[in-house]
Amino acid sequence: MRVALISIGALATLVAAFYTEENWRGKRAWENYRHEVESQGAVFDWSTRIPPAVPDDQNFFKASKMAEWFAGRRTNDLSQGLDNPKTHSVGTATNAIQTEADARDYLAWSDQFVPDFDQIRAGLKRPYARIDCDYGQPTTILAPNFQTIRNLAQTLAQRSHSFLLLGQPEKALAELTLLHDFCRILDCPPTRKPITLIGAMINVAVAALYADNVYDGLRLHVWREEQLAALEKQLGEIHLEMGIEETFVDEPMFTLRTLETTSRPELVKLLYGFPDNTKKWLLLPKYAPRGWLYRYMIVHERLNESFLAGFDSAHQTVSPRKIDDAGRILQDNIAHTSAYNFLAPLVTPNWGKAVQRFAANQTMANEGAVACALERYHLAHGDYPKKLEALVPQFINNPPHDVIGGQPLKYRRIDANQFLLYSIGWNETDDGGVPGSTIADGDLVWGQSFQTIVR
Repeated sequence: MRVALISIGALATLVAAFYTEENWRGKRAWENYRHEVESQGAVFDWSTRIPPAVPDDQNFFKASKMAEWFAGRRTNDLSQGLDNPKTHSVGTATNAIQTEADARDYLAWSDQFVPDFDQIRAGLKRPYARIDCDYGQPTTILAPNFQTIRNLAQTLAQRSHSFLLLGQPEKALAELTLLHDFCRILDCPPTRKPITLIGAMINVAVAALYADNVYDGLRLHVWREEQLAALEKQLGEIHLEMGIEETFVDEPMFTLRTLETTSRPELVKLLYGFPDNTKKWLLLPKYAPRGWLYRYMIVHERLNESFLAGFDSAHQTVSPRKIDDAGRILQDNIAHTSAYNFLAPLVTPNWGKAVQRFAANQTMANEGAVACALERYHLAHGDYPKKLEALVPQFINNPPHDVIGGQPLKYRRIDANQFLLYSIGWNETDDGGVPGSTIADGDLVWGQSFQTIVR
C-alpha cells in the first residue's frame, strides 16, 4: 500500500509538473510572439474592436423592426414571408420567372412586402448600423441575420428582374438601389467594427445578385441612359475588399480572444457544433494543458497571415498563387495534426474560398461598371468603341482594373452590337475570354460566368 501511494503521489507530482511546465512554456511562447508582431503593427487588444455606442435615432438597428429582422439568427415574420421557391430561383439557369405573365404574378405576390421595403428605406436614412449586443466576448456578438438578408436580396433581385421583363427599367432600378443601399449596414458604419466573416460574405453574395440583374437589363436592352449612369455609379461604389480586410483583422481576434478567455467546459461546448469527424479532437481542449491552446494561437495567427499575404486591399487585388499556397499550408497542418495545431480544422476559416469568391464577385461588379459605360457609348454612337480608353471621361472617369493581377480588364469589340469583356481569372492565364466551369479555372467573362458565380 505504501509503495502504491508513493507511486500515485509521484505520478500526480509528475503530471502536475508537466501541466505547469507546458502551461508556462505555452503562455510564454504566445506572449513573446505577440510582442514581436505587435512591434510590427499588429493589434491584439480586443477593446479596439468594440464599436462605440451611437445615438438611437441615428442607428439603423434601432429603427422599428430592423433589429428583429436583421440582427441575430432567429426566424422572423419577414424572413418567413419572403421565403418563396420563385425567389430562390434567382441567379440560376432555370429562373422560375421567364415570361411577362410570370413577372406579373411574382410582382402581385411580392407587392404585399412593399410597406416593409419602404420601412427598410426609412431605416437606411440613419447613418450608423450597430447591433445592440454584448461585445465583451466574441461568443456574445450578434451577426447579421443571414437568412433574412438572403431572402430580402433574392426578392428584390427577382422584383427587379420582373420589372425588366415588363419593360419598366425605372422600377427595376429602384429595387436594385434598395439592394445596393442595404449592403451599407453590413459594413458596420461608421467604425466598420467588428465585421464577421458571415457579414462580409453576405455582402459578397449580394454583389453577385446585383451585377446579375444589371447584366439582365443589358441583355434585354431595357436600360436607358439615366438608369445606366446610376447603375454605373452604384457599381463603382462596391468595394468588397473593405469588408474582407476588416474580417482578416476581426476573425483571428475572435478566435484568439475566445481561446484565451473561455473556460474549458464552455470551449468544448462551442466546439461540439462542428462535424462529427472532428469531435475526436475535443479531448485535447478538455484535458490538455492550457499552454497547448496558447501554442495553437501562434499557429492560428500564422495561418491567417499566410492568407493575408495574398490579399492587397489598398490596391484591390489578390494573388491567387499566394492564396493557394496558403491553402496548401493549412491543409498540411490539418493532415499532420499535432498537439499544437489540433484546432486548425475546427476554427480556421476557409480563407481560400472566401477570397476566391470575393475576387470573382468584385470582378463582376467592376465589369458591370465598364459594361454600363459601354452601353452608354453604344446608345450615343450606335457602336462599341475599339478600346476602353474611348470611354474616358465622358462615359466613365476611371475604368476599374482586374482584381487579379491589377492590370486593365480585357476588352475586345466583336462588332457594332457585341463585345467581349473579361478578367484573366483565378488561374492567372488569359484564356482568350473562355469561361471555366468553376471560379478556379478559365476567364471571368462578363455575363457568361454568372451561372457559376451567382450560384
